[in-house]
Amino acid sequence: MTTEESSQDSMSQMSEPEPESTSKLSLRAERSGIGSLLSSLRGDQLASEINQLSTSAEIDKEKGVRNAPEVSEASKIPEASETTDAQESSEAPTEAPDRPLNRKEKRRLQRLQEEKNQTGEGNSAKRIAPEATIVIEAAEIPTGLKKLYCDSTSFESYEAPFGYKSTSKNNFVHFSIQNNDGTRAIVASQDRCIRMYSLDKNEVQWKHNTGGLVLDTYWEHSGKGVFSTSRLRPIQLFETETGDIIGAYNGKDSGDNIKEAMCVGQSENTLIGGFKNHFQLWDIEYTGSALSTIKYYDQSFNTGITGISMSLVCHPTMPDLFGAVGTTSLLGIYSKKWGNAVSTMEGSSRGYTNCRFSLDGVKLYASERCGDIHCFDTRMNMMTQILKREMTTNHRTRFDIDPSGRLLYSGTSSGAVVVYDLHDFNEEIQPVLSVEHVASRCIPCVSVRGNKMVLCTGQRVFPDDPLLKEDDDVEMMDTTVVATGNSVQVFEIL
Repeated sequence: MTTEESSQDSMSQMSEPEPESTSKLSLRAERSGIGSLLSSLRGDQLASEINQLSTSAEIDKEKGVRNAPEVSEASKIPEASETTDAQESSEAPTEAPDRPLNRKEKRRLQRLQEEKNQTGEGNSAKRIAPEATIVIEAAEIPTGLKKLYCDSTSFESYEAPFGYKSTSKNNFVHFSIQNNDGTRAIVASQDRCIRMYSLDKNEVQWKHNTGGLVLDTYWEHSGKGVFSTSRLRPIQLFETETGDIIGAYNGKDSGDNIKEAMCVGQSENTLIGGFKNHFQLWDIEYTGSALSTIKYYDQSFNTGITGISMSLVCHPTMPDLFGAVGTTSLLGIYSKKWGNAVSTMEGSSRGYTNCRFSLDGVKLYASERCGDIHCFDTRMNMMTQILKREMTTNHRTRFDIDPSGRLLYSGTSSGAVVVYDLHDFNEEIQPVLSVEHVASRCIPCVSVRGNKMVLCTGQRVFPDDPLLKEDDDVEMMDTTVVATGNSVQVFEIL
């Protein structure tokens, strides 16, 4: 090979373009690991959204220019210069960065999305907005209650073949819970029966014996069924109209034995049951065994509750989360996706029997056993308020919050109904309304829908209770005091 040919080959190699090098990961992704890698990928996706929104905004502008009326040539010259400058600035290429978006880019993305919602959808968005948004006004503080219905005959003439002889005729009512429409109420009592009340006709629609002590019930979100759990029985789904059993969800232990759920709840299409040391989750469409489990306490992160769960409630704004309380001082917020507790709070050593989230999900209210109602701030994981009330009963007590999220209704052990204003920011909140002598016995459960309230009366009484005198007077008190005062009542909130 001559020197001329070798020089020509070297010149051709130098003139050939070098292949483009593959894109490398950013330094932040290399240093921080998989977390930063995912964030950079997320930034690429947001950058592509910016490009898409910017191009759509340009198309909308071009359509507006085409549809604009004709103007004189003198007025076109400055407008043309302005539009060319704007197009040059908007047509500047925005490459997808290898890093998360900064504040300016995020604000630009948000601004472009707002412009698209205002200009792109146009009048259709304006027509849909008034129908889609539902404004809930804050409820006014009530002035009193008006009794509409009282059923005490359904809980008379009962004598249990078990337990103490002195309390065998005490058919007290455990709870009464309305559906979302306020047209029906499910009631459970000591005689192992659940009753469906029609609040429009003020009568018992159907009655079903569960075969065991009723522990908890929960209305299915559509209102067409109600879940019920009782001792040594699976979670059963009853049809609202007829009371027929249309589904059974088997909670099992490690030995494949049927166990009862102490509490039940529903999050979207998932049924949640609280068992010993763990939760079990089902798909509502499929009965049988549970699909997954979540342990109460996670030893790896020291989060979660211990003991036995007594109540669980789903988060109002984040369906993946649900809160739970139990027989110990711990309260937990769990995630279905992560499968463990994401937040833990500590309260009273007496334990809690019922819990409810506020309307925005920021606060968690829990009913203390034989005591007050405590308010916890989920952002700081600490107790912030105490709602004072008189409650000395020996079983579960349930309260309710009105749909506006301002008023909390509860009963007392002396037979009164108390109302609290949740807009009060004092550390100790006293009732803004107390209606005395609503019942002669304890009011363990209150359910509110609209201006209608359903409550139940009665409580478990032991032989050493002050209501029962000693020795010879026990038999007399059995028929005069213990067996009376058990009822279901419906009130109108004035």
